[in-house]
Amino acid sequence: MNPSEAHAGGDASLTAATRLHDLPTDWSEAVQTISEAMSHPPGVTGWTSFGSAYEEHMQDVKSHADTLAENIQAAASEGARTDDAAAGDYRGISSAPILSRAVNDNF
Repeated sequence: MNPSEAHAGGDASLTAATRLHDLPTDWSEAVQTISEAMSHPPGVTGWTSFGSAYEEHMQDVKSHADTLAENIQAAASEGARTDDAAAGDYRGISSAPILSRAVNDNF
């Protein structure tokens, strides 16, 4: 695992989660706007129940996006800590690296 790339993925997920912050409110407002626009004859009914039925799902999407961003960032941090803790196992007595390249450097 490359911790830098993982942190970048966590940042991207956090950006996406931030953009979804108002999703439940935006959903309710959109359904209300459609309901008002479609209420004139001949009219289409059922918008309120439709909006209510899916509003909880919009909240779930927002919550899952927040959790995903947090989990990716936590995994990146844990991976970096594990690499740091294991780095000593890859050094010889002289402290010179045993590997021909550093762990998690560009390949």
